[in-house]
Amino acid sequence: MSIITIDGPAGAGKSTVSKKLARRLGFTYLDTGAMYRAAAWFARSRGIDCRDPKTVSSMCHGLDLHFEGKHIYVNGKDVSHLIRTQEMDALSSAISRIPELREWLTRIQRKIGEHGNLVAEGRDMGTVVFPDADFKFFLVASAEERARRRKIQLDSSGEKVLYENILLQIKARDQADASRSVAPLRPAPDAEIIDTTGLDVDSVIEIMLARIEGKKVVD
Repeated sequence: MSIITIDGPAGAGKSTVSKKLARRLGFTYLDTGAMYRAAAWFARSRGIDCRDPKTVSSMCHGLDLHFEGKHIYVNGKDVSHLIRTQEMDALSSAISRIPELREWLTRIQRKIGEHGNLVAEGRDMGTVVFPDADFKFFLVASAEERARRRKIQLDSSGEKVLYENILLQIKARDQADASRSVAPLRPAPDAEIIDTTGLDVDSVIEIMLARIEGKKVVD
């Protein structure tokens, strides 16, 4: 019944690494970033200001958010592809600063974690949501490297955005995540920090497995 947390800033490689590590271990993968994006998408679809605590808090009462396999649903609608845009990047950053929303999503995430054998990816998994996780990792990379990766991802999805604009947004997101009053982005004291700049996914996975091996992962 183990839990592994993988935190870090946007573009550090959390999603790809978390998915692959979960597959290697036979664990469930929890994409908490998608949950914030889905909440932001729902707010936008209802004309709700993602920066207004009162309306966002009220919104939670009418929001049904859940995963089915690799897909995330909002009130029965599959929004998996709708949330992977630059606009949702910005709105999810704004809405993630609302304490009431973070508390609401944290309860959902912990409920999922009760089943164990989970790789949880996000920004506060090891510090807030699962402080007693068995293994904690914090991925970092230079802002330039993260912007390059994000541009490749957006280009492949057909969304054309200038590299310079992506870099500015990443730096702004880093500042917002690190300075928010609730669950600021920072590594847990017992997390292993891995700089993924110049490393491929398999190399990062091997670093993680080297720490995990020798210790029982599944009860």
